[in-house]
Amino acid sequence: MTTASTKSCSSETADHLPHSHFPRKYVEGRVTTPPYRRTIYRDPVYVVVMRFSTTLYSLLLALPYGFGVNGFGLLPTAVAAQAVEVDEGTFIVELGGRAVGTETFRIRRSGFGDNARTIAQGTLEIVQDGVRQTIQSALGTVGVGMSLDAYQVRVSAPSELSIRLERRGNRMVSETSSEAGVEEREYRQVRAQTPTVVLDRFFAHHYFFIAPYQTQGEISLSAILPRPGGQSTGTLRTTTVEPLTVGAATIQAQRLELRLDGAVHDIWLDGQNRVLRVQIRSQGYLAVRRDPPPG
Repeated sequence: MTTASTKSCSSETADHLPHSHFPRKYVEGRVTTPPYRRTIYRDPVYVVVMRFSTTLYSLLLALPYGFGVNGFGLLPTAVAAQAVEVDEGTFIVELGGRAVGTETFRIRRSGFGDNARTIAQGTLEIVQDGVRQTIQSALGTVGVGMSLDAYQVRVSAPSELSIRLERRGNRMVSETSSEAGVEEREYRQVRAQTPTVVLDRFFAHHYFFIAPYQTQGEISLSAILPRPGGQSTGTLRTTTVEPLTVGAATIQAQRLELRLDGAVHDIWLDGQNRVLRVQIRSQGYLAVRRDPPPG
């Protein structure tokens, strides 16, 4: 069920806004600016479209996996060397029972308590319908509970796409840039007690960030789905502990069940909440860890 309504505002031409805000391209020797469109996920009382701070645009810095995170303000260079490795590994990705690629990821943490910063970087390389794609992501959270703070994903050929998502108060604001133009979206907080997470398509390591919210009963989660864009409310519940074979090891895994938009997401975690396996049967999606977690 989609919990946030959508409405497209009237288009604005680039002449009405700073040109530095838009990507440009050459067409027949001319520099052109793609059209600009805004989509707002509305709250009936409070609607505002906010511009991104320039710090988010410095996100793509030369860090491992080709995706930087300094622009989030979450993991400054001086602190990066002191960051603790939380998890690192590779998932084999299957669609419809056939291996289509791999997801390589790394999760690090720095600081303590409310000052903790957790950064996840991932690279997804898959072949779908005969087309090879590389998708890179960077996700930033704050605090012990890993509250969502910022996210960026970049999709390579055949058509390039970039999405930036940043927290502004109690809302998340995203900007999508593609050949079609630039679009802004605003995602509202569903309820104060409902956590918000990012679950981007085919990224299994993102499920690590729902682990802090597991309880003996059920809990509602608000999930932002950057590609193709949207926000849904789902229900997370803890089920059984069962043996799971990962590489050459057998691990006692906690299975979680997330019900979202009519689909059941089965997630298996180890004793440190590291993701071992993710399956969405209705979508034919399966991500299996190639090797056991480090340590």
